Amino acid sequence: MTAVWIVLAALLGTQAVDQIVVTSAPPLDAQRLADALRVYLDEFGIRVETRAAADGGDLRKRLDDARQLGEAVRAIAVVRVEHGARGAVELELIDLATDKALVVSVPRPERDEDLYRALALKIQAVLRATLSEAKAELDPGSAVGRLVARSDVAPPPPATAPARPQLALDLGYGVVSFPAGGPLFGGLVVRASVRPRRTLELALGTAALASESASSGMVGATATIVPVHATARRAFGLGRTQVLVGPCVDVTYVKVVAASATTPVRSARNVMVGLGGEAEARVAMLGSAWLFARAAALGVINGERYDAAGAPLFDTSRLELSGALGAGVGLP
Repeated sequence: MTAVWIVLAALLGTQAVDQIVVTSAPPLDAQRLADALRVYLDEFGIRVETRAAADGGDLRKRLDDARQLGEAVRAIAVVRVEHGARGAVELELIDLATDKALVVSVPRPERDEDLYRALALKIQAVLRATLSEAKAELDPGSAVGRLVARSDVAPPPPATAPARPQLALDLGYGVVSFPAGGPLFGGLVVRASVRPRRTLELALGTAALASESASSGMVGATATIVPVHATARRAFGLGRTQVLVGPCVDVTYVKVVAASATTPVRSARNVMVGLGGEAEARVAMLGSAWLFARAAALGVINGERYDAAGAPLFDTSRLELSGALGAGVGLP
């Protein structure tokens, strides 16, 4: 009989624990938000848990789903975060103690560390404001009562050093073509990028491309190129997807080696410059990784046409098109 009472007491004690449930829509991380929120709520004995976010839908459905989740786990509040308009983060909070639903927009800081700290501060401030309306009904000795009774607001986060530029690296398969009678090269492309600001990315890349051959009569030639590609792009966020658009420049080393048993020929070398624009689409995956597809179109400034015995072999003098598919990852 004693053992039964011990089990019942343990169950009742578990149910009595004040807790907040955190959910998030990708690519936001509910666990990182919960960890940041515990810094401000652990001292009051308020537990912070995470749950998988319900499927999307309109705002009313999301709030109803959050209320049902909170009632099911006997939480005092349920919080959902997701990307909002113009780069902000939208915070949806259901306070089950006062039966209030609030939607708050939080400007997104440059760094993820600052983002989750800012969201945690906003959540505990909103909770204090809503729960204070039911202050007369709260037990001053309870976790929620102590949170509301605290007159001083949690201190702001300590001053941090200026945000460090975000570094990234991507790798994939790419092609470079010259549609006006030129060759098509394919191979491995690699690119490093840095974001001095959240919406601005600077990138520099190159490629290891297979050589291409052509022949005319008794003359054969092999073309090899080594491109160096630089771009500055503006980033636009669309949930888990990002679109980056901006100008680009290519500096390409071109080498054409010709051979003939009957005709005198010579090899040629050139450093070719092209200017144009580039667009890229990214889909966020786990952590800081993503898949990408990008394309660029450039006008060639000083390209050449390579002929043999009056017949064209390669023409790189006009338009250059390139594209790539692959994956990238943010670097710590």
